[in-house]
Amino acid sequence: MRFELNEYKGELSDDEILNDIRRVAQNLNTDYISISVYKKNGKHSQTAIQRHFGTWVHALELAGLRSKRTAEELKSISNEDYYADLRRVARLIGSDTVPYESYLQFGQYSCGHIFHRFGKWNTALANAGLKETGFSKEKISKQQCFDEIERMWITLGRQPTSTDITKGGLSAYSLDTFKRRFGGWRKALEAFIEYINNDKPDANFMPAANSDCLEQKEENQESVNERPNPSSQINDAAQNPTQIETKSHRTSRNINARLRYKVLLRDNFKCCACGASPAKDPSVELHIDHIVPWSKGGETVIENLQTLCSKCNLGKGSDA
Repeated sequence: MRFELNEYKGELSDDEILNDIRRVAQNLNTDYISISVYKKNGKHSQTAIQRHFGTWVHALELAGLRSKRTAEELKSISNEDYYADLRRVARLIGSDTVPYESYLQFGQYSCGHIFHRFGKWNTALANAGLKETGFSKEKISKQQCFDEIERMWITLGRQPTSTDITKGGLSAYSLDTFKRRFGGWRKALEAFIEYINNDKPDANFMPAANSDCLEQKEENQESVNERPNPSSQINDAAQNPTQIETKSHRTSRNINARLRYKVLLRDNFKCCACGASPAKDPSVELHIDHIVPWSKGGETVIENLQTLCSKCNLGKGSDA
């Protein structure tokens, strides 16, 4: 008997996997196949599919197939079917619990469907007679997810994609973290945009302090048109920088997340002074700077803010 190496085959292409998914669907005469059905009939591993497409749903969508079970198909899966498969995966990995990521890799059903059926991952585990993982959907807050999306957007200089997370390793959180929190990556982006564009009063504006002083009340009733114009403040500061005096502010010095992102987006995630960008040089750190220093009367409004890299901001001075 002669031992020989199999012919070397290079890295699988996306098209090879997608064509095989279509082949299985065509042979079974259906427009939807589950990952468990593909495992039995397909040529490629679930690991390869996840490496190329992130999720089975994404692979189905790219293959032009239906990516979701119908309501009737979901109803046909009993609770005991889910429990039995959770126990099967637990035995497979040699554990008394099943982490979400492990089920994603070895499970027969959709993790999202299990969440929908039982509300919590740990509830499904407990019902199956397994130990809880300690995972909680609330451990990573929406704000933390929004902050991470903002950081990725700034780093890339464009909207981050699911591929940036699964293949690029860009995110501090897994793609499934965003899916568990929002129901999908696209929904996470939509929630982020809604949050950023929220028209509620800006937290940077400070409410007037309560006072029995008539003069203070009259000042608080001053019309918006009579208030100082930020643009004119900037021009005055440029012409007579020594004449700007410290005075009471109507905005906080701190810049909230919404305003920070709007300034960065307006400035194309680049330093307004030197053009440096994290998308070109990962070592670049962008700051938001007051054009008219806050200590000299400048307000925390978008007209008085600009994007500077850390080097240019430090070079400008520390009185902003």
